[in-house]
Amino acid sequence: MIYITTECQDVMTDLTIEWIISNKKDFRRFNDSIFVEPQELLSLKNVKKIWQRRGAFNFLPTGLKYEFTNKRELLNYVTKENRDYNIYLEHHFRTVLGSNYIGSFTKEVSSNNKLINLDFANEVGLDTPEYMVTCSKKELLQFYNRHQKIITKDLKSPVNIKTKRKNISSSGVKLLSESSIQKIQDNFAPIFLQKYIEKNFEVRIFVFNKKLYCMAIFSQLNDDTKVDFRNDHSSNPNRCIPYTLPSAVESKIWKLLNILDFDTCSIDLIVTPDNQYYFLEINPMGQFHWLSSNCNYYIEKEIANFLCK
Repeated sequence: MIYITTECQDVMTDLTIEWIISNKKDFRRFNDSIFVEPQELLSLKNVKKIWQRRGAFNFLPTGLKYEFTNKRELLNYVTKENRDYNIYLEHHFRTVLGSNYIGSFTKEVSSNNKLINLDFANEVGLDTPEYMVTCSKKELLQFYNRHQKIITKDLKSPVNIKTKRKNISSSGVKLLSESSIQKIQDNFAPIFLQKYIEKNFEVRIFVFNKKLYCMAIFSQLNDDTKVDFRNDHSSNPNRCIPYTLPSAVESKIWKLLNILDFDTCSIDLIVTPDNQYYFLEINPMGQFHWLSSNCNYYIEKEIANFLCK
């Protein structure tokens, strides 16, 4: 039996399951929106592999969110309880299955920290764009004047706040201008700033079962994607091709993965016109469908083969 924890709209889970079915293996898919009884999971007699793709097991009854609509504090409390029980279950399953449990909800919600990851990247010899976190307009202006072109992005995850009156969402990576900086208050909540790096192309890497799947993204030719390749539009898509990292860079990536103890993740790099590699970030549950599709890697088949062994 194979367990897969995921989200209902995750395409790569769908494609992987098609290969599992073709291999005639038993599996159970747990979407994070579907309620599951805890005792269903604790018997691992027939479970051989677990793929923690995205999300987590959902132990909150379906009607609970509606019941607590006007009781946000209570909803936040039971959501945290659900999270902490998932952290325990991952520990429990890993103890039993070892390397046959792949992926990590715990790392996603607890230990995956952009600033810590950047420190570790520097420690293994990867270059990173100069960055800072500040609450001060004065420091922000000093950073801007030092580099002239700077960007800001979320420290953890994109803003997605919904209220009865309005929805607030972040726009991802944003290039800051002096005029926009001048409009803000003298002090504010902490923001992450980074020197803007002129690029030749970007590299997206997906890691699974001790293998790197790399793709070069020629996003610098499109005004919409110069700052962030995720602004790509289907009407004018960026050119994406299979890519092989230089051995020295790949070696540093593996050192970083060993420190972080990631067995699957997505990594973003920038390559400058003078062929310098910069590490940007790492995500334990990153998307990779488009990488597999553009490069004909058939990662979903590789994942299914691992799960079916």
